[in-house]
Amino acid sequence: MVAVFLLAGTIGHDPWTGDETYGFGIIYHYYTTGTWLVPTNAGLPFMEKSPLYYWTAAIFCHLFGDTLPLHDAARLAIIPYLLLCLVFLWKTSQRLFAAHPDEERRVLDWITLSLFLGSIGMVRYVHEMTTDVAFYTGTTIAVYGIALLLCAPERWRGAGLWMGVGTGMALMSKGFFVPAMLSMVGLALLVLVPSLRSRNTAAAIGVAALAMLPFLLWPVLLYLRDYPQFVEWFWNNNVGRFLGFSVKWLGAANRPFYFVENTPWFVFPAFPLAVVGVLTTSWRDWRAPAFLLPLLVIVMGMTLLFLSASGRVHYLLPLFSSFALLAAPVLLRLPAWFLVGWNGFARLLFSAMVIGVWAIWWSIHIPGISLQERPFPFLAEFANRWISLDFTPGTQTIACMMAVAITLFWLASFRLNARDARHTAYIWLVGMAAVWTTIFTLLLPWIDNTKSQRGMLASLIRTVDTLPEKDECMDGYWIGESLPSMIQYWHGGRIVLLKEFEEISCPMVLALQRKNEPESEFLGWKVMWRGRRLRNDGGKEYRLYVRQRD
Repeated sequence: MVAVFLLAGTIGHDPWTGDETYGFGIIYHYYTTGTWLVPTNAGLPFMEKSPLYYWTAAIFCHLFGDTLPLHDAARLAIIPYLLLCLVFLWKTSQRLFAAHPDEERRVLDWITLSLFLGSIGMVRYVHEMTTDVAFYTGTTIAVYGIALLLCAPERWRGAGLWMGVGTGMALMSKGFFVPAMLSMVGLALLVLVPSLRSRNTAAAIGVAALAMLPFLLWPVLLYLRDYPQFVEWFWNNNVGRFLGFSVKWLGAANRPFYFVENTPWFVFPAFPLAVVGVLTTSWRDWRAPAFLLPLLVIVMGMTLLFLSASGRVHYLLPLFSSFALLAAPVLLRLPAWFLVGWNGFARLLFSAMVIGVWAIWWSIHIPGISLQERPFPFLAEFANRWISLDFTPGTQTIACMMAVAITLFWLASFRLNARDARHTAYIWLVGMAAVWTTIFTLLLPWIDNTKSQRGMLASLIRTVDTLPEKDECMDGYWIGESLPSMIQYWHGGRIVLLKEFEEISCPMVLALQRKNEPESEFLGWKVMWRGRRLRNDGGKEYRLYVRQRD
């Protein structure tokens, strides 16, 4: 069931607005041009992220692009990163919990993996075509290297290797956050653990530095061959986002207490368990590697996030493995009556959600009838806020069969022991998987129709094809990074992104404006088309302006 959960939502839908669309624009550039240095989206350099995941996804496009749509082939690159992450999280758990009896250690290993995969934030981001999957995988590998050095300093070669490889992967996925965090963790460990102040540690650091060298090739080549883009990546998108001087034009500004508000639910259920672990662990156990290492990773990571001028909730993802490691032993200490009550609540909640998904599907799967004629009309009215009830999804035989199988798997999970800590973690993970997978089998066509830009862009291109200017260029005025990449992918066109009206030089302009915004800025232009994505317009619409002829 977990395997189906990992695939459901990973393939079978278009790139969705946000990080996926511009990310796929970069992947598509690498795939079609064969150039690998400067991340480029719709013809323009895009230096927000390092390119490791984009390179991997482009390779997967070459491997699977003949049998899958390119965007699905690119998303498949998530799977090897995730499997690598789970392997190293398992190895870290085995190393940190080695002092426990064998059976208890195995239980802790499985609880750790279940808490990691079942956390609310991970359920979404483990399916998205973004750099985050390589980001938290690199972090997990580096943390394993540190755990190996803490618990088995005689294995300093392996410890240094994995510290360097993991840190390099994180650097090449999303910049300097994780290298900075791990440096702070390392310094704190040197202060708190006297046994680390040894030749083995120095040798491990040397090996880590050597292991990082291959990951420094890209920044060095970028510096040598395209210095302005190196400055954009290093200074504006890394240093500037942290200190704040580039947030004004790059976006994603942090707010006071933003991470205080979002961490409890985003890292649930690992977060409250980790908090209980911190509050109930005796002082004499604080220096135990199984407690100290994940705690330091969380503390140093959260410190940097609080200090950063830029903040988005998925910046927490590199900390998930440490939250799971800190939370796992707590689940073993909870009394049976609490586990029974919690599992009863979880089963009731997830069962209601699965039934709700089935009921929504039953209510909306017949197009062309009024709300009052539908089964469960109140659910159809609820769904109509986000999706179009007029959409016809086509045959869903396979999707329905998969959803039935998932529902039966969920019912079979009721055989798990509600008094057992390991089964408690399983019940939560399987419940999250059941809800997610049911949604992304039964309701995926409607969700994709709503979130994809394909239909809107097809309408735009049909309009452009009727114009005398159809063979001329088109400027994009404040339309963001997402739309141009999708125009290039689906229609082969290219839009020049502009933020100053005076820079417009093409006879056609695609602009993003509020619906009630007057057209006074475009004097001498005529609106030839208006469009928006279904239910996701945010009060805005795209307008195609054509310069009026004299």
